[in-house]
Amino acid sequence: MPNHKIIFDDLQEGIWFKDLHPDFEDAELMSITEGRKIYPEIEKTLKYDRPDIILVDDETPILVIERTVEVPSGHNVGQRFGRLAGAAEEGIPCVYFFPYVAMKHGGETSGPRFVNLRLFRTIEIIENQLDGSITTINWPVDKDWEVIRQDPIKDKRVKEYITLFLEYYNQQTPNICQAIKDSYFHENEIRERDKFAEREIKRGAVYDAPPKSVEILPTKNIQLPIPTNELSEFDEIVVYKAGIENLRSDPYTGSAILYRYLYINGEPKKSRGLILHFPLIKVSDWNSLADTRKDVRNFKAVADGILFADGYLSFKGVKI
Repeated sequence: MPNHKIIFDDLQEGIWFKDLHPDFEDAELMSITEGRKIYPEIEKTLKYDRPDIILVDDETPILVIERTVEVPSGHNVGQRFGRLAGAAEEGIPCVYFFPYVAMKHGGETSGPRFVNLRLFRTIEIIENQLDGSITTINWPVDKDWEVIRQDPIKDKRVKEYITLFLEYYNQQTPNICQAIKDSYFHENEIRERDKFAEREIKRGAVYDAPPKSVEILPTKNIQLPIPTNELSEFDEIVVYKAGIENLRSDPYTGSAILYRYLYINGEPKKSRGLILHFPLIKVSDWNSLADTRKDVRNFKAVADGILFADGYLSFKGVKI
């Protein structure tokens, strides 16, 4: 019999997940802080960030769940992406449960906010290139785009996924991620998000080009103060410019991971490098930070180099 433990980032998330399936009735709830002391194997799911839920059987992480009522639009598209990529890179099935559209209240940008289609395209790239699976499930909203929070119907499709996953797991399916990707459920979720994009995103073509914060330039045309030999192996450079005054993780490290998959891993026939540009941060600011910090580790792992206000540091070959 499976010996499930539900490792949570927030207790309410753990309680929510425990109620999704009868098999979790006797599952132990445990915080990530406590769980990583007892089950070192979960570190593989924490390589970039802390997901909401890690389902463990015995000592092995077998499923990752991320859920939010925020629409991944604008910079938010990358905020949680590291959690999905971390699971997929380790061959662990992952669910991302969020609204494809929801109402934003207040301010000049109030109104319905729609998912950034670069997220879907990047997930597709990951699933084609890695063994892992990332299943997106649309969190329901009402006719006024308000997120449905209390009605249990909102969890219907997540419960269907959990039932499918446990069926594969209990049958000791050799490659669960591939089985999920080949399943009718997963294919149906892809069809839904494709239909949503076609029906609801009126200016979908805008996502064919990089966002304003990203430029893709021929290496020979780079005008940035970077040593020439640092870029010589690349034909093109992806430059992600972030105007932050203090280094922090969200949403910048997740965005950097997303852009690497989308514009570098997703273009295997092109030789590209990724440069992060922090024009408001000095090298000394970076050097004062501990290597154990999540943002420092992630930036070093994803970037070939970082250009600061007063210098450049190379991180080619650095991996988590």
